[in-house]
Amino acid sequence: MPKVPGQARGGAIIALLATLLTTPAAAQVIPTGSPAADILLSQAIAEHRVFLTCSALDPLTHRQILTNWQKDTAAAVAILTTHNVPPEAITAFTTAADPKALMPAEDTPWAEVKGLCDTHPDWQKTYYEFNLTILELKLPEVFP
Repeated sequence: MPKVPGQARGGAIIALLATLLTTPAAAQVIPTGSPAADILLSQAIAEHRVFLTCSALDPLTHRQILTNWQKDTAAAVAILTTHNVPPEAITAFTTAADPKALMPAEDTPWAEVKGLCDTHPDWQKTYYEFNLTILELKLPEVFP
């Protein structure tokens, strides 16, 4: 996997999350023309699947994470548009990054949700220490 400037972790989280809590609504990121951008987009989506899911029982924290994610995805769309990323790739990103696609379905067994959060017991510390992929900051670095 190529190195991405400022990447907090390797691709292990993406592989793990691909097998956990996948929903039919979860879409794939279509290549943007920049492999490093594709990695960043995918990593941010995977991280926010954990943050949004694991914060769901704390309404204040969840609302803050949701608000920040929506601002970051809007900034990412603007950056992708500025760099002439194909519209279908931008649409695929916004579909995959939609909070509804990142949250488990209502009928997901609690054990699966708890299992995801148990594999990331430090999710809250990670989030509040900004040890995550912030697209607004990292995405401009990967385009020429």
